Amino acid sequence: MYRAAPADRLFEGTLLGMLLSGYLALAFTGELPPVVLFLVLAAFVLRGLKLNPLERVPGPYLSAAVIAFCGYTAVDVYWLSGDFLSATIWLICFLVVAKGLTFRTDRDAFWTVMISFLELVAAALLSSSLLFFLFLVSFVVCGVGAFAAWEIRRGARGARVSTAGQRAGFFRRTVTVSLLAASGIIVFTVVLFFVLPRTARAALQSFVTPRIHLPGYGGEVDLRKIGEIQASSRTIMFVRIAGQPHQLPLYWRGSAMSKFDGRRWTTAGDLAEQVRLRYGTAGIPIRNHQGRRGVRARYDVQLAETGMNALFVAGIPEFLEANLGTIAVLSNGTLRSLSEMPPVLRYSVTAFFDSYGADGTATLDRDARRRLLEVPFNFDIRVLQLTQQVAGSENNPALQARRIVEYLRTNYTYTLELPSEERDDPVGHFLLERKQGHCEYFASSMALMLRSIGIPARVATGFRGGVFNPVSGWYTVKASDAHSWVEAFIPGHGWTIYDPTPAAAMPAQWAAMSRIAHLVEAADLFWQDWVLQYDLDRQFRLAAQLETTRMGTRGWSVNAVLRNADGWRAASAKWVRERASWLIGMALTLALTWVAGPYLVRRMRERKQRERLRAGEAAASDATVLYRNLLTLLEEHDIHKPEWFTPIEFARKLPPSELSAQIATFTHAYNRLRYGGDTAAAAQMLAVFDAIRATLYHSATEPSS
Repeated sequence: MYRAAPADRLFEGTLLGMLLSGYLALAFTGELPPVVLFLVLAAFVLRGLKLNPLERVPGPYLSAAVIAFCGYTAVDVYWLSGDFLSATIWLICFLVVAKGLTFRTDRDAFWTVMISFLELVAAALLSSSLLFFLFLVSFVVCGVGAFAAWEIRRGARGARVSTAGQRAGFFRRTVTVSLLAASGIIVFTVVLFFVLPRTARAALQSFVTPRIHLPGYGGEVDLRKIGEIQASSRTIMFVRIAGQPHQLPLYWRGSAMSKFDGRRWTTAGDLAEQVRLRYGTAGIPIRNHQGRRGVRARYDVQLAETGMNALFVAGIPEFLEANLGTIAVLSNGTLRSLSEMPPVLRYSVTAFFDSYGADGTATLDRDARRRLLEVPFNFDIRVLQLTQQVAGSENNPALQARRIVEYLRTNYTYTLELPSEERDDPVGHFLLERKQGHCEYFASSMALMLRSIGIPARVATGFRGGVFNPVSGWYTVKASDAHSWVEAFIPGHGWTIYDPTPAAAMPAQWAAMSRIAHLVEAADLFWQDWVLQYDLDRQFRLAAQLETTRMGTRGWSVNAVLRNADGWRAASAKWVRERASWLIGMALTLALTWVAGPYLVRRMRERKQRERLRAGEAAASDATVLYRNLLTLLEEHDIHKPEWFTPIEFARKLPPSELSAQIATFTHAYNRLRYGGDTAAAAQMLAVFDAIRATLYHSATEPSS
């Protein structure tokens, strides 16, 4: 049986490691369809099990398939989908399966390296998260190992005819490869990780369409598009609220739509004012909220790139601080960036939260009121009849709106599944026949129902809620939190929020997985905040804070220090009490791992060695390992071999018994394997070793006479 040299096995393993690292970096960007993700992972598994059927396909056929797929990719980009990014990702995945996982020769290995590098470049253009950095580290480690193993293989091939000059050449090549690898790591890491993610948007904006297109935040909402983003688990933004007031209504408003043609909402908000942020801060033009019941809160937002220029805000913004130059405040309250959007937008907002969830200072002129009461030309009269029946005849818009909300939440169900056929009047079909849909159907229906009875209404889009992460202290808002709701103009209250969508059933999440997700999100947030976005402005701000803190420490007293210490101790004790069961479980798990881990590892190694020896893959060094195991077993039963005895002398000096005969047989097989190279003796050593163990066990359990 042919057994590959260690250098060959290392070379193959590190090549697969490079390819897998690049693929996982690409997979965790969220751009791969589930089918492609599964098929490529299956190809990796088959390659690891030596069952890849493509390895038996002749090389010229695979090359022809790659050329044909490249041609299809060009057709897809220019005539079919027109999506450069999607077509390129499909091409890379095809190259991984057809060429990357079928390497046989050094030339094939070169193409595998190139394909893995292409995977990593594509991932760098799409993501700059902490996970990408970890996969980058794995790629670099495997790459250095692959180049080292490749040079060792070259040296081993020439070892049979090696001369002094060739040995010197081997050393020179090894030193050269090491120096090039060390220099390349630095350049490669800086360029690939820090330069590409920051410049990709500008470099590829004419080729790449935004992968997360948030419906409604560019001025338009299509009833059939919201399900696409709600089915995604991609993180859109992190939010930190000062004091963590969980009672605040977390509706992160991105836009407001007021014109509806029966299928699509569009914005009619005109540009009210341009605001230039001087030194990154600016006040938002607002009306006076003095005397109104409500609270003010400050929150920080870190928004990932969405392909849109919307700023998501909760409440009524009064003051904004952002890494932008100019923003626009539209007449419908929407905030837009007029500057180029950075890869990660950071902004802080001081906002007023009305106790009614409304902007009570808003007013409507005649034109705006007329626009906000328009209904589509194909409006079904049965919808008006239903609305009059549900809302009642009282002249109380707030009461009528609440009745409509209750009716929709009670009699209709939530689903992301779209209707099988397009309808000329999707809202009427939803209200009168289907009675199930996603949030935009509920919001659109309520807005039209309110308009039909003379209450001005519009549809707002954004995100609802978010999951609080106790590790980072930030809320995590994902694409699946995308939501639409209704803003109705109620006399005396102004624009008031109504959410007619019933609560969707959320799948239960295992507590341990939830904690892991919190840790990963906190680490990714820290990475983006203090590595990717740690610019000169933040350095100045941090230095100023440190200087302020240093100046403030001059006035500290001993009592103040003790009070702070008491506060820290109380907070620490509370933290420990709240997580006592989890901490005890972790401690027990670590203790069990510490005690049983070495034993389990030893047994696993022994089992693996046994399988290898039974398969005839034995070496002379295995005889030494097995003989040491025998001596350890004998010492456990107070049978010690003197150090000056040879194995044969030790076997002969034992008193005659069944055990001594077994040890003599084991020693004979040991000499055959170690000094004679007889690999068949390994299986005999294993069988005799098990017999010796059984003999010792029976002798220890038999009662002494």
